[in-house]
Amino acid sequence: MAEAPPRAELEKIWAEVRSALADYRLDDLKKHLDLPEGAPVPNRGQAKDFAAALPDLARARFLKIARSENVAGYYARTNPERAGTEVTVIRFRREGPRWKLAPAPHTLSSFATDEKIDPAKLIESEASLRLSPDGPQEDSPPGPPAPPGEAPDSRPEAEIRKELEAIWKRIRAAFAAGHPEVASADLHYADGVSPPSPDEAKAAAKDRLPDLIRSQFLKLGWRGDKPHLAGYYAETKVGDFKKSTVSLVVFVRHEGRWKFAPGPAAIETVETSKTNRAGLLKLIESDSRLAL
Repeated sequence: MAEAPPRAELEKIWAEVRSALADYRLDDLKKHLDLPEGAPVPNRGQAKDFAAALPDLARARFLKIARSENVAGYYARTNPERAGTEVTVIRFRREGPRWKLAPAPHTLSSFATDEKIDPAKLIESEASLRLSPDGPQEDSPPGPPAPPGEAPDSRPEAEIRKELEAIWKRIRAAFAAGHPEVASADLHYADGVSPPSPDEAKAAAKDRLPDLIRSQFLKLGWRGDKPHLAGYYAETKVGDFKKSTVSLVVFVRHEGRWKFAPGPAAIETVETSKTNRAGLLKLIESDSRLAL
C-alpha cells in the first residue's frame, strides 16, 4: 500500500487555496489546482463567496488520510458543532514529487445527515465519499453527449449568465401562454422528448419551471469534461422565512448557442432549512441531486 502524504502538507495546500480565492490571487490558486482550459474565470465577488463556502480544516475534526496509487483523500468531520454528522473528503492528485488538488468536479465532496453516525461507517457506506468517485451514480443521470465539434463558450461568465436568463424568460413566457412553439429556437428536444401540448406547457410554467428573474442568483456550474453543459443555480421562493429552496436549471450548448433541453435531468429543486448564501453554495457542492 502506498504511503499516505503528510497531513500537514495537505492542510497547507488547502489553506493556501482558500486564501488565494478569498484574496483573488488566481495565479497562486493555479499552483495547487489545474483549471480547465477555457473554463469561466470567477470575478472577485464570486471567488470570495466560494472561499467562504469551502470548509475550514482548522475548525474541522481530522479523521484520516486514504491513498490509492496517485490519489489521496483527506477526510474530516466538518461543522462538528452542528447536530447530526457531516463528513467531507478533499481529494488530491500526485503530480511528480508534489500533491495538487484533484480537478473538478471531484475536488471535494460532503455528506451530512441529521443522525449521529460513526463517521467511519458513513465513509464506508456513502458513495459520494469514495476516494475515486468516477464511477456512474444511480442518482446522477449522465448529461447529453457532447455534439460533435461543439466548442466551449469562452465569453465572460457575466455575459453567459445574461444570455441564459434571457433564454429562460422567453421559454417561461411562451409556456405560460400555451405556445411553446414560440420558444422553439431556445429549445433542444433530444432523447425522444417531444414538445409539450399547450396545456402541458401551461402546467409546466406554473409548477415546474422556476422563475429565475425573481430568484436570487447563486452561481453558474460547469463540468470540465462536458463544456457544453451549464448549470444555473438560484435560490427560489426567496420570500419563505422557514426554508431555503435551491433550483438548478441545466442548459446545453447546441449548434453554437445555448438552449434548454427538456428532460428528467434538466431541472432539479432541493429544499433545506433556512440558511444564508454561503450555506446554499455549500449545499450545491455537497448534495448529489444538484450535481451538474
